[in-house]
Amino acid sequence: MEFNVDPAVGTRCGSEGRACVADADVSSLSHRELDERLVALGRQRSRVEGLLVVAAAAKRHRAGGRAAAAVMREQLKVSARQASADVELAASLAEEFPATVAALQSGEITLGHARVIARVGADAEHENEPALLEMARGVPVDLFARMTRHHYRPEQETLREHRRQHDNRWASLVQDPDGSWRLTAYFGYDTGKRVSLAFESMVRTYRNGEDRTGALTARQRRADALANLITAEGPHRRGSVTLMVIADYDAVRRELRDFRFDDGLPVPPQQLAELAARAKILPAFFDTDGDPLWLGRAQRHASAGQRAVLAARDGGCANCAAPVERCEPHHIEWFSAGGNTDVDNLCLLCGRCHHLVHDDGWQLHDLDGGLRLRPPPQSEPHHHKPVRAARHRNPILRT
Repeated sequence: MEFNVDPAVGTRCGSEGRACVADADVSSLSHRELDERLVALGRQRSRVEGLLVVAAAAKRHRAGGRAAAAVMREQLKVSARQASADVELAASLAEEFPATVAALQSGEITLGHARVIARVGADAEHENEPALLEMARGVPVDLFARMTRHHYRPEQETLREHRRQHDNRWASLVQDPDGSWRLTAYFGYDTGKRVSLAFESMVRTYRNGEDRTGALTARQRRADALANLITAEGPHRRGSVTLMVIADYDAVRRELRDFRFDDGLPVPPQQLAELAARAKILPAFFDTDGDPLWLGRAQRHASAGQRAVLAARDGGCANCAAPVERCEPHHIEWFSAGGNTDVDNLCLLCGRCHHLVHDDGWQLHDLDGGLRLRPPPQSEPHHHKPVRAARHRNPILRT
């Protein structure tokens, strides 16, 4: 069986179909060479996963899904749940999305992209494999998933999906043999969004209340915040959460339309009535004099009004699509380098992406009207020295 290996990763392959990746002392590689090796290995992994999809689908066709999953569990040593999920995904892709399998085998997309395509394309109304593949190429899986939510979710389906998620909710609290506990849960969009908002609010409260000795790790802080949130026993009180619903005003028809959450997911009319019954209506105009959106050098931190505008505009982390509640405003041209606290000089970044900018020298760049982070333009590793971000003026709001 012939199996070609990328020259940057390996040299040849055995007759039994095993990829023979050439050994290399990665410590001797330059920063650029190491990046190239990572990319080549990632593409090779996608190709292998494409072959695995075809083989798993063939095994399921011959012996049935249960037997195919059992073989994968016993031979590949994966969990029973993962084996079953992998077999069903393989069958779906092989039978219904051959072009996706081909793109996976060629290294154009990852298995994560293929999983999103299988999920979205399963609905007959949204089965448009060429369009989904075109959307998937060249963007990370998290951004691709968000793009599909925006483009493939009519209001009637959104309501059905929300009801399905609500009906399938579950939670599990299991004690391990050593006495520790593991908490896992599945929520529908609405409940999950509220839980996420409350959780991230408590995490910020813990972070802001700490001294600067760094006594807690980020994971410990999040665990303490969750325990405080559930038990109401801890140093902080649970605060209220705000679920943002955004609408456009049609000046011609004099009506609100296109109701959506801050991540762009449409709000069905039936659900909107329920939300409005207990909601605070806060009309926001992006250019109101009462809450200026361009603060210049008057203050460093974004105002509440600016944060609402950023949530509506960016819908989450501008780079990785993390939810709004996990994000913080970032000065595209750093405030310390002369940048203003203006909406067109701000974007939302999650904590991880924010650290990439300020600690590792990554920079924001335009990409098809959006913003994406890119590593610093240098050949050797960055040594945690802040790099001034390229001046960027976002034309989305300022006219």
